[in-house]
Amino acid sequence: MFVKRLILIGLKKVRMQIPSLFGRFSPFLLGLILYSGNLNAESWSWSGAYLIQPETLEYSGPVQIQVRDGLVEKISPSSPGKEPLYILPGFCDSHVTLGANSLGGQKDKHELELDLKQFLLHGFTHIQSIADPPWARELSESRKRNFVFPKILTLPPVLIADSKEVAGVKPSGYKILKSPEEAIAAVSSRGKGRAHLFLRHNQGEAFTIDGKLLYRMRSEAEKAGLELSVSTFGEEFANWEALSSEVKVLYHPIPEMPSLQPVAGNLIKQIWAPLFSIYYAQKEVGTPSFSEEWEKWTNWSPSFKERAMSKEALSTLAPLSESEKQEADREYESYLAFLRARKNLSLRILLGSGSGHQLLFPGISGWKELRILSDLIGPKEALRAATETTCTYLGAAHEGKIRVGKPADLLIFREDPLKNWDKLKTLKTVVTEMVKTEIVAPSSPEKKNEKKKSKSRKKG
Repeated sequence: MFVKRLILIGLKKVRMQIPSLFGRFSPFLLGLILYSGNLNAESWSWSGAYLIQPETLEYSGPVQIQVRDGLVEKISPSSPGKEPLYILPGFCDSHVTLGANSLGGQKDKHELELDLKQFLLHGFTHIQSIADPPWARELSESRKRNFVFPKILTLPPVLIADSKEVAGVKPSGYKILKSPEEAIAAVSSRGKGRAHLFLRHNQGEAFTIDGKLLYRMRSEAEKAGLELSVSTFGEEFANWEALSSEVKVLYHPIPEMPSLQPVAGNLIKQIWAPLFSIYYAQKEVGTPSFSEEWEKWTNWSPSFKERAMSKEALSTLAPLSESEKQEADREYESYLAFLRARKNLSLRILLGSGSGHQLLFPGISGWKELRILSDLIGPKEALRAATETTCTYLGAAHEGKIRVGKPADLLIFREDPLKNWDKLKTLKTVVTEMVKTEIVAPSSPEKKNEKKKSKSRKKG
């Protein structure tokens, strides 16, 4: 399968060359252009707004919404405004890897801060870090103490069976398992919380985690109060074992195959983040269609546009071979077909962007995943995945909802994104409880010229 290259392990310090990849502005200056700063205040209010209601995901309005001391204090009817606002709950992302820079390398501290800002500029107020070193937990605790958003939920080192794939590597974000005894001990001795397993099948290995061992691991984990989640990497046998053992949380897509039909029904009792964007980028990189898609992304997101790779840099990335591309296209369509045939799973879907994987950058990759889900299960259910389902799973205090007396995690748009996801680019304000962040998009060259002409006329 073409997806065998997906584990982010043994990353090297590959730096992003700013002059060649990102144009003439430095990322630091771009941050100032796009991010006007945090405005701390006791209270704010907006009138003439249309508010997404919990559960129904229908708009109510026009209303006035008041925020005081980090909570939604009041929602009341108001007169329509000249320019209506559309208010959604803060988004949540269940699968990011903070230490990977989306170009196959590690991030440094400066890149990390820029990327965390990118999550917020795209409306993601809570994220879950998977397969990151111990510093991610320290960062999470620090941000929690200082009420800094996006908030980060971290997982312990990922469990993975020993194989040639990880031979000679000592990754701090992983725990290598070499026997069934080590596998059982890894989940029975951790105590309450969450653990994550990478389930892979590599032929010829001395030790693999099969369905029986996975079932035992899940049972022992539950006895210890531990929730076990599994990444299957789209593999047929890994998905069979994860589904048949009824592990609570699955990551990566599931192919539409006759062999999986007997266990596919178990997914109604599980929750699942398909991570379609990872597979889309993997199969399309280096193709003309991906260049066109990249152009759409830069037009979609003002903040991403200012940091995106140039077309010239993008064109240097090698595509899959013809046979690999054909296989990848078949697999990807099979993944989409699985969910398309099971829209009843919409309440069980988590949004996971896979940010950190190749060409999946913070924030914009979450928007891409949202759009893919919307094409399959509809815009409202895709929004539910990005808000109520994922935020509740991550333990976000607002639970992906806007309610009086609850924390104010709000996304304020100038246009309605549910009518067209292109309107996500009209995000103007992000409220994260006690902090209001105003997003100022850079002016287009045309608008800048208009301003210059206007100033010249005034002087004349």
